Amino acid sequence: MLRLLITIPFLLALIVFSACNQDSIQMWFLDWGWKSSVGVLTLIVAAFFFALGALSLWFAELRQRGRARRAEQQIRTLEEQIAELRRQQAETFNPPAVPPPAPPAAPYRDVLPR
Repeated sequence: MLRLLITIPFLLALIVFSACNQDSIQMWFLDWGWKSSVGVLTLIVAAFFFALGALSLWFAELRQRGRARRAEQQIRTLEEQIAELRRQQAETFNPPAVPPPAPPAAPYRDVLPR
């Protein structure tokens, strides 16, 4: 929202400036020369730098996305390690219960007959 509050007035001022400056003037760049209005030149320069800013923002966002993906992968790995350590801790402090030996089916008697 803050970007719009900055961008919209700037664009409106740029459009008003372009509309007010329609007189053609001679321009030179090194050996090249052409006639154009200051307003059109202003719009072309603004569009060029807008594209340049968008491109640099895109590159910065690509780096940020790569960092975010690596961080998410590291979080998943660490969460798996925590789960494994908790499982090991539970086994160490709470060993599986060994069932008591089953009582004999019948009372003990001498194996030899009397």
